[in-house]
Amino acid sequence: MGGTLVTFLGKGRENPQTGYRTATYRFPDGLRTTSYFGLALSEYLRPECVIILGTRGSQWDLLVENVARTGEEGAARLELIDAVVNARVEQALLDRLTPVLKSGVGRDVRPCLIPYGRDAEEQKAILETIARVVPKGEVSFDLTHGFRHLGMVGFLSAFMLERIGKLDVRGLWYGALDMTEDGVTPVLRLDGLTSVQRWIDALDQFEVTGDYAVFTELLAADGVGEDKTRCLKEASFYERTCNTPDAARKLQSFLPVLEKPLPGASGLFQAALRRRLDWVRETSREQHQRRLAYQYLDRGDYLRAAIFGWEALVTKECRMRGYDPEVYREGREPAIEDLENEIKADEHPEWKGEAYWTLKSLRNALAHGLLRRNKWERELLRDPAQLYRQLETSLKRLLG
Repeated sequence: MGGTLVTFLGKGRENPQTGYRTATYRFPDGLRTTSYFGLALSEYLRPECVIILGTRGSQWDLLVENVARTGEEGAARLELIDAVVNARVEQALLDRLTPVLKSGVGRDVRPCLIPYGRDAEEQKAILETIARVVPKGEVSFDLTHGFRHLGMVGFLSAFMLERIGKLDVRGLWYGALDMTEDGVTPVLRLDGLTSVQRWIDALDQFEVTGDYAVFTELLAADGVGEDKTRCLKEASFYERTCNTPDAARKLQSFLPVLEKPLPGASGLFQAALRRRLDWVRETSREQHQRRLAYQYLDRGDYLRAAIFGWEALVTKECRMRGYDPEVYREGREPAIEDLENEIKADEHPEWKGEAYWTLKSLRNALAHGLLRRNKWERELLRDPAQLYRQLETSLKRLLG
């Protein structure tokens, strides 16, 4: 496998020689009998490095004695036994004994002290330690031993490190001792939780950005074809360039994927994804643009909200006046000129005229910033709550 394995060391009391109960674990390639699941897991995964995390009171002495050769670093081992009894293990002492662990385990081993995680600061310190000692690349986490809450910390740290782009989480492992049957303990992979967390992250990213591409790798991992996931990427590009017809066409090509149950974690989020693509089920460009305007307004993307709102209005005016919305000079431009002339001639209610000029002004102001803006526009561009209300009011009055 390569990469890194991160495992926790607790303070077992079931066996005076090893601390932990000896168990026979069923790995995908066969059975392994050990008191230290993390070491058996390292035999199976064959990582380049094993990082062992434990507190000042963890059974470092029993771990070292389990793998050490006779007479090897005898003085340091005696010092470690005393330090564990008094819960005063120091990192410098672990560093002295690291060669013993490396020799006994047969690969690079890095023992690291972490706090107990008794409060938010100590929990943060654990995450910082993991971020510091785990190198970039692939990593697996063993969540079996240590305090019960350290498994949660390990789970969280895995996604923290993945999210900041430092590494690629390849697996979450757990030796399920409570599920032992006929003397054999199952080894569980909690990768399903990994996928769930990634979907949650992707949905969060989408709510902020509106980028459909964040779902493509997750869907591909659950068997959705490359031709369909490519539709999401292309739809995102077209939508971001305000090309709603092509964006809608690409999403309509993708939608059949959601008509049957998806496997894996994708199935849990299938309905949520369908809701986020629901705008494409509208029947006209005008309605597509209208729905997108409100979606971007809800995300706080005021520029895109104003652009799509404006385009929806122009498309609506073309439809009502018999102009071709596909062309500019002979369609969209004269449609908006007709509307403006009617507003100036008081042929529309005052509220419609106010909404029109507000939307047009805000679209231009958002596109060009504060440059040469009047006082009203400058104030709006500095007040998100007011800007939201003005845009929402204009969209509702002009588009419904």
